[in-house]
Amino acid sequence: MNKQRRKELEDLHDDLQNLLEKLETIMEEEEEYLANLPENMVNRIEQSENAICSMQEACECITGALNYLEEIE
Repeated sequence: MNKQRRKELEDLHDDLQNLLEKLETIMEEEEEYLANLPENMVNRIEQSENAICSMQEACECITGALNYLEEIE
């Protein structure tokens, strides 16, 4: 792999790492929001739980992509 493509992959890795960190921050905020919701707000609790689940799956996918990029020589 030439130097230019390697640099592009490094930049992509950095972008994905930043995206992962932002997503984790948003997920933590949503978890805090969920923890403070009153029990009678069943619909919002369910929406929040679904959002957290989706964000966790997205984090796993991004982490997988990062791992694959790190394997490229």
